[in-house]
Amino acid sequence: MKMKQYLLKLILNMVGLLYVSIEKFVKYPNDEQILGVNIDDDLFKMSRQQLCRYMDAVLPQKGFFDIQSTSKIRLGCQLLRNFYLIKKELKKEQIKINHKNN
Repeated sequence: MKMKQYLLKLILNMVGLLYVSIEKFVKYPNDEQILGVNIDDDLFKMSRQQLCRYMDAVLPQKGFFDIQSTSKIRLGCQLLRNFYLIKKELKKEQIKINHKNN
């Protein structure tokens, strides 16, 4: 079982390297907004590798470039969940403050 997983990961990594090599030359149309989210100009102009280095600079551990895309999506979902939980808590606190002031 370990050998099978090793081979699958090896193939996936090789295909990933090929993808990254080819993707450098792809021009994405109107990537300044993705799924309704405006992308800051500096992020829009960064390459895949620069974006991954940025993620490494702000996350607790380095290695973003090396993790598989599903793990990257999972991390993104967790970061969004954390963001919205914090936003929800801040909103509750603001409501409490407004009630105390009235």
